[in-house]
Amino acid sequence: MTSAAPNVVYVVPDKMGGMLNIVASLVAHRSGPMPHHVILTDNRLSTDTRWGQRMAADTQQTVRYALPVENIYTVVDRVHRALPPGGGVLVTNDLIELAMLHRHDPGRMVVQILHGDHDYYYDLAERHQAVIDVFVAYSRVMYDTLRCRLPHRADDVVHLPYGIPLPSRTRTAAPGPLRLVFAGRLEHGQKGVFDLPGIDAALAAAGVDVRWTIIGGGPDEDELRRRWASTRVDWAGVLPNQALLDRLADFDVFVLPTRAEGFPVGLVEAMAAGLVPVVSDIPSGVPEVVDEGVTGLRPAVGDVAGFAAAIGALAGDRARLDTMSGAARAAVEARFEARERTAGYEALYAGWQTRRRPGPARLPLPYGSRLDQPWIPNLVVRAIRTMVRTCQGKPV
Repeated sequence: MTSAAPNVVYVVPDKMGGMLNIVASLVAHRSGPMPHHVILTDNRLSTDTRWGQRMAADTQQTVRYALPVENIYTVVDRVHRALPPGGGVLVTNDLIELAMLHRHDPGRMVVQILHGDHDYYYDLAERHQAVIDVFVAYSRVMYDTLRCRLPHRADDVVHLPYGIPLPSRTRTAAPGPLRLVFAGRLEHGQKGVFDLPGIDAALAAAGVDVRWTIIGGGPDEDELRRRWASTRVDWAGVLPNQALLDRLADFDVFVLPTRAEGFPVGLVEAMAAGLVPVVSDIPSGVPEVVDEGVTGLRPAVGDVAGFAAAIGALAGDRARLDTMSGAARAAVEARFEARERTAGYEALYAGWQTRRRPGPARLPLPYGSRLDQPWIPNLVVRAIRTMVRTCQGKPV
């Protein structure tokens, strides 16, 4: 690397979700001397909703690619060329930048943030452990699980919860229908969004008067709209993060029938605005912030009737709702304030010279087919794969 000043570089996929909100908050609330740069990776063949916002970074750029059409060696070389000069820290969040490290030594401490308590992120850590210096888990469950899966790297696993900016406006009680909101990625496999129409139907059958607002987008949005053709639902679409935060105070209850999370950022943001969460009782993240019956309610995963009963109980006891609302806000304010939590990340980054291990010899990429070779021109690979995918009726 050159003699340029050390800096922090975040490489993160440009798709809507908590991952981008967490990174954006870390960048916005930094106070240390190192410049911060953001590289968004954008797979144009992905159907995910783009995040598409600016962060408070010194620079921000987007690296676009088309996998699996392109030669993956060309893609990782493209990401490497986007890195600014200088030592410091490279914060990785997903597959492309981790694959890049098997081909290029960035001369930096490499940090992997695990963004979920499921095999995808643990498998990334295991597969790429040779090129990772520090693993960050922001829930206790993820921390313990990764240490068990990588016992020889246990000292390199750090538990660092993230923080969020506290909103200036919080919920105020209002008569009338209970105001419910879901905000997040509209995808059923992880978020459980197809449970929402069932919860609403159970509430209607019980005579509970509610009004839903759905904020977000994602691959299952069209199917969710088809299943939930109700006049009790408002569809707000995708909102920039600040606009979303500004709206949260207009609701009473945050409903999240999720299947798996790391530490759900939308949940913490909603509680900071005084919303009472009704959220799946998953092991990672949720029990660390939602105290059952005090700051929120935790029905079992997939328990539609349990979700409806929890929401109905809050609708029928507004005094309890108000008490839990204040407790939810106080819990986040005491434990998850953005600047305090960001300071923990900055302390980790400041030790980059001692944490950084010598890079291994160039390693083969752990992905790709026989066409993915550093000596095969990308134009050739694209032409062959485009022809095949065209014949298969797939997007190119």
